[in-house]
Amino acid sequence: MRINNYSFLTFSCYFQIIKNTDLEELRELGSGTFGTVYHGKWRGSDVAIKRIKKSCFTGRRSEQERLTFDFWKEAGILSKLHHPNVVAFYGVVQDGPGGTLATVTEFMVDGSLRQVLLRKDRHLDRRKRLIIAMDAAFGMEYLHSKNIVHFDLKCDNLLVNLKDLSRPICKVGDFGLSKIKRNTLVSGGVRGTLPWMAPELLNGGSIKVSEKVDAFSFGIVLWEILTGEEPYANMHYGAIIGGIVNNTLRPTIPSYCDPEWRRLMEQCWAPNPAARPSFSEIASRLRVMSTAAQTRKSGS
Repeated sequence: MRINNYSFLTFSCYFQIIKNTDLEELRELGSGTFGTVYHGKWRGSDVAIKRIKKSCFTGRRSEQERLTFDFWKEAGILSKLHHPNVVAFYGVVQDGPGGTLATVTEFMVDGSLRQVLLRKDRHLDRRKRLIIAMDAAFGMEYLHSKNIVHFDLKCDNLLVNLKDLSRPICKVGDFGLSKIKRNTLVSGGVRGTLPWMAPELLNGGSIKVSEKVDAFSFGIVLWEILTGEEPYANMHYGAIIGGIVNNTLRPTIPSYCDPEWRRLMEQCWAPNPAARPSFSEIASRLRVMSTAAQTRKSGS
């Protein structure tokens, strides 16, 4: 599909246009509603290639134009983000198979944090889990400083590199739902993924929301990192929605959870957005906890 000139001229000045012939696909990493992600090479360097499915552009012309515009807008946003805990964006492919679009980003060798937590051969002690959580908080602090709300923060969208066994690296990725914060209005459909969604995203109607929806999601992420499990795994969606909206449902905190982790987690998923900490505060508290864990490990 051809992109409309307005989208291209408006956003293309921000980033590199990468030729499809310069890319080599090695293997598929995963597939979703809108696209398929591959591990590939771009001129010898490892990259992740996210190809937008052609089916996304087979609907009404107005819908095609909206999707195309959103794609270029997102690429424009991503190209301006530069932080060690945010996945690096390299450029856009506009001459993929059948004229399809793709984004090319940094490749994280161990994939998503969800995949790592499921792998029993990778033992992450408390210190490493704290470092991973702290990295994610640093990345989110940066995004919020740029007025970007992620809207879909979960372990599937946190990417990790465990090559250095003593110091794991975690980066925030997958900005498919991200929006510039100014007067963020949520209407017409759900934004995010159950059960990481804040109550204010689920209680119906058109409402203004703040970056605190990401803090709520991070509370659930902290529980995932702590337990290695997925929240509400055996519950029906209807029951999850009702429980979150009525503030009667939160993941069960295991008895081995230490008080600081519990306190931070519970504050993040507080019903009232104003009661949730900022990511600056979250990152600061996790740094203190991480330093204490390192001191304990050194002293043992």
